[in-house]
Amino acid sequence: MAVSKHSDLVFDVGMHRGEDTDFYLKKGFRVIGIEANPALCEECAERFASEIQANQLTIVNSAVAEIDGEIDFYLNPGRSVWGTADPAWVERNEKQGQQSIKTRVVARPFSSLIQQYGVPYYLKIDIEGFDHLCLSGLIGFDHIPEHVSVESSATDQADTMYQLSLMHDLGYKRFKLVPQHDVNKQRCPRPAREGNEIDYSFPNGSSGLFGEEAPGDWMSYDAIRSEYEKIYRQVALVGPHTGRFRNIQNRYVRGVLNRLFWRGLGWYDTHASI
Repeated sequence: MAVSKHSDLVFDVGMHRGEDTDFYLKKGFRVIGIEANPALCEECAERFASEIQANQLTIVNSAVAEIDGEIDFYLNPGRSVWGTADPAWVERNEKQGQQSIKTRVVARPFSSLIQQYGVPYYLKIDIEGFDHLCLSGLIGFDHIPEHVSVESSATDQADTMYQLSLMHDLGYKRFKLVPQHDVNKQRCPRPAREGNEIDYSFPNGSSGLFGEEAPGDWMSYDAIRSEYEKIYRQVALVGPHTGRFRNIQNRYVRGVLNRLFWRGLGWYDTHASI
């Protein structure tokens, strides 16, 4: 399907409070911010009023789903970033003591967003359980984003491997594994390798640098699959949700386990490039 590709455009899917949108705007990109929660869209509309007026930012108040229309969406008052349309994620959140409130929101397939706004240079995806719908929504288009990042599952290895297989099948050949728990330590490189040269302090919960500025070395598809296999072996031992030893209270034993299996304690984004 022929849709134009825009070198100055970023899709922020899962805009939340604009933690990432703010960075992309300062980098000089136009941004399509996609967010299911109406209250967060209103918050961002107020925060970025001048950028909206200048046509640098467009906010789309919609969930990404397989259908056009409305779907159930679960707001999470305690942790707004955990808002999700996936009932399995609701169950996970409740096990962590975070109750959800069910509401109805507008939804649309990701392919329709591509048809309306074009193919972005960079696609950031973080929508708590439905991330794969953005990747599968790229199938059939003549072009794909130069760079994409997607949050990997904290507990489900099969889900992450499915994301990787979708990216590989789409034509992505280079991959990076970026620890999200260290994003606030990232610093913008000089000279810039993406967009404007700026100084920026990344808040907790943001996705951080992207594209050629993302930290770490590019690796092959097989290599990143192998890296994730190692991580999930450690998640099975010390992961905060399902780890075999997650409930050990002895501080000394806990410290030893954390030092030995530290990769299983955090969460990660997968970055991919063509």
